[in-house]
Amino acid sequence: MTAQTGAGPRLRLRDLGPLEVELGGVTRPVAAARLESALSLLLVNAGRPVGVDALYEAMWGEQGVARSVSTLDSHIWRLRRVLEPDRERGEPSTVLVRELGSYRLVVDPDQADSTRFARLAATAAELLAGDPGQALRIADEALGLWRGRPYGTAADQHWARAAVARLEEIHGQLRETHIGALLATGGVDRALAELETALVEEPLRERLWAYRVNAYRQTGRRSQALQAYAQARAVLNTELGVEPGADLQALHALLLHDEPPASPGPRREPAIGTLPAPRSRLIGREHEVIDVLELLDAVSLVTVVGAAGCGKTRLAVEVARRGAAGYPDGAWFVDLTAASPGRVLETVASTLELPATGPAEPAEGLRRFVGARRMLVVLDNCEHVLDDTAELVDGLLVEGSTLTVLATSREPLAVDDEAVFPLEPLAVSAAVELFLDRLEASTPGGLRDTETLSSVRSIAAAVDGLPLALELAAGRARAYTLAEIASQVRVDASTLSRVGRSRGATQHRTVRDAIDTSYRDLPTPLAALHRAVGAVPGPFTAELAAGLVDGAATDVVDTISGLVHRSLLTALGPVRPDGTSRFAQFAIVRGHAKHLAERAGENPADARDAWVERLIRDRPPLGSVAQARWYQALDDDLAALRTTLQHLLIDGPSAVGVALAARLGLYWAFNGMTAEGTHWSQTAMAVCDALPGPIRPLDRSMLHLRLGSSLIVQGRTDAGRDHIRLGIAEAASVADEERPLVCAELVVATGPLRIIADGARLADVAATTRQIAGGSRAFDVLVRHVELTRAFVVDPRLELIARFTTLHDDACAEDNFYTAWSAASGAARLLLTNDRPAEAVVWARTALRASLTAGLRDNPFVLELYGTALGMAGEHAAALRVLAAAEARYRDGQMPWPRSAALAALVTSMTAQLGSAAAERARAQGARTTLAEFAGA
Repeated sequence: MTAQTGAGPRLRLRDLGPLEVELGGVTRPVAAARLESALSLLLVNAGRPVGVDALYEAMWGEQGVARSVSTLDSHIWRLRRVLEPDRERGEPSTVLVRELGSYRLVVDPDQADSTRFARLAATAAELLAGDPGQALRIADEALGLWRGRPYGTAADQHWARAAVARLEEIHGQLRETHIGALLATGGVDRALAELETALVEEPLRERLWAYRVNAYRQTGRRSQALQAYAQARAVLNTELGVEPGADLQALHALLLHDEPPASPGPRREPAIGTLPAPRSRLIGREHEVIDVLELLDAVSLVTVVGAAGCGKTRLAVEVARRGAAGYPDGAWFVDLTAASPGRVLETVASTLELPATGPAEPAEGLRRFVGARRMLVVLDNCEHVLDDTAELVDGLLVEGSTLTVLATSREPLAVDDEAVFPLEPLAVSAAVELFLDRLEASTPGGLRDTETLSSVRSIAAAVDGLPLALELAAGRARAYTLAEIASQVRVDASTLSRVGRSRGATQHRTVRDAIDTSYRDLPTPLAALHRAVGAVPGPFTAELAAGLVDGAATDVVDTISGLVHRSLLTALGPVRPDGTSRFAQFAIVRGHAKHLAERAGENPADARDAWVERLIRDRPPLGSVAQARWYQALDDDLAALRTTLQHLLIDGPSAVGVALAARLGLYWAFNGMTAEGTHWSQTAMAVCDALPGPIRPLDRSMLHLRLGSSLIVQGRTDAGRDHIRLGIAEAASVADEERPLVCAELVVATGPLRIIADGARLADVAATTRQIAGGSRAFDVLVRHVELTRAFVVDPRLELIARFTTLHDDACAEDNFYTAWSAASGAARLLLTNDRPAEAVVWARTALRASLTAGLRDNPFVLELYGTALGMAGEHAAALRVLAAAEARYRDGQMPWPRSAALAALVTSMTAQLGSAAAERARAQGARTTLAEFAGA
């Protein structure tokens, strides 16, 4: 019995895609998810009984066994109402029949789209050879039934997988039949359009590749047919490890014996048929295009070198397109992405449509073919076949040849007379423009308000301005907000992947795919270092790299060079003149490295933290020249330092993290990072309070003293005094070997206490310092530093100048230039207090230079003093320049400015005497001037 015995509306079950029920031409979805699951299971087993236990599981999962029979019956009743809405109460169902312990769906084959689809597909395939026109009509009808994965939301259920796989395979075969019918009836262009989509979705169906090659061949597009064969071979080789089958190989042989291009002579228009059509406008590369065109006019080989995803191919195509007029024999594009070692010559020859006949030696044939022609050949993506490509190019560019080659690679070909053009990522403005352009293409009408631009700038920075990553990130905009995309790429930009259909068979679907092509053939030391430095999210030195792989810095020099050569590392140069070179991975490369390290069971983050800990714990004595070099080492590997603090204080709070933060206070305070230093000190203090285990008194003392100093200079004097009090209390318990560290912090704390003239707290600091020093000669300068600062606050007599002078000289002799600058500053202040500004200028400049020798590159206190002395001495323009620099640094450190009413009055007076325009010019110049530049003036 069929489902339609009465006069009710005809039933049709649309199960190729979202599950729908059609009655009398009216279609509606199955509203309830459990009913949809039940109907899908019944359709998979149409005409066969389905047990109630299976229905329970399909509708409720593993919990289905606990359901009662009445619950199932009520759902079956609702499903029958969907399938047979006009069935009278008490009338037996003809569609969903109840049998012993089961239910059976009774439908004609044409009532379910899935069964009708399978029947039509088989019929079309049978007709293809004898009646392609009828086969095409039936295939069109069958394809019209396909709306997506069969059985809707149930497609991934275990009981549906086999049926879904069978229908998807029938769909693939039907699409082949449809394309074959199009080709047989003259619909070549329509077939090619369908092939482009089909091959992206199912690139391993060899019959589709054969159709594509044949379609190009039939329409006289021999070079495109050869390219299609090369792509097919690459895909099959890469994915399955097999060569093309007999049909494809036979087609290739026919292509090679087809007639070659008619004449090697000049053509009326340059041939650019093999150049990929631009799918979007080129953004931010106008200067690079012009520069490469100029190079091509001067030399016969230019190699564009850059990291994965930086846009080398797009640039080369644009250069070839614009320069094509200068090459009468054409501009030819050879994609070597799919070429394997030993197949470069074959790939080039096929693309250039070189006939199979000719000299026995293929390389000689190619040399003769190109040697007499004025042509430009673009060899794209050479890095994985570098040796073969270099050998081929070296053999082609012989004396007398008029050939010009433009190559793209992640490393140079190293051929004689090669001009290497390094391609950097896009500048920020161009990166933002590129993202917005691609965003408009994927989500037309997108807003460009301030919030949008802020998110886009964040995305551009997170992916280092790499065009590939920007385009892939823009592709996510249909699913996520820009703020979400920005957060995603900051976490790991290497997870970006192509959304939807790729534009070419050789395009990378993910960023990691792109990096893999460079990584795959790396020697073991280079591969190990690549994975290890992924633990550093920013610039790093060779010294740090050596620590990550447990080697010496000299051992990794060549390894780093190898990664730079292959565009897996970027050379950034030193951060200062005569400094140490630094290197960095782009964000997408770093994500790839971290992923591989995790997969290999490696944890380079531990090695990074250990290296940073050794560097910080090796802190030299206060104010020494060695401490200045230590600050520079921290600058060079600041990215690793910050990451380690994040790891040991926030991700996994630890006593080690507290100890490291405690030793960095002076570095943050006098190197332009006061606010950051306060943040880390407060974070470490919170960890001290939260950790279950004890924190060493030394670390607590140093943290309290550093935090107290920071808060005081930021204007939060009461909180600052409290921290210094606590730091003094903890200092009494330090071990003997720790005395130099805690004495140094006590000395530093005297500066902020002098600013607020807290004589009482200075007395406590002096007493504690004397107690810790215990009369040791080694601490003499530190003790005198503290006592003299207190004496200045309590009774600033002119006689103290002699003591400051002596302390300055003794501190210099003992390699403590921190105390030296403080003593010189004290002398200058006393001289100003006693109205002797000219002498104060000399001592203030002495303090400035001692500060620099101590490594304090960003010292607003000494700038304020120097500027004040200059102003009181009548050098108003110079004073305003210095005070503008001091103001900028005070504000950057979130410290109040001006520090006193007297200073504000001095600035107002100097401005009036100098004139507002001249004063503003002086201030503008000074704000951009560094401490070192003032010292050298």
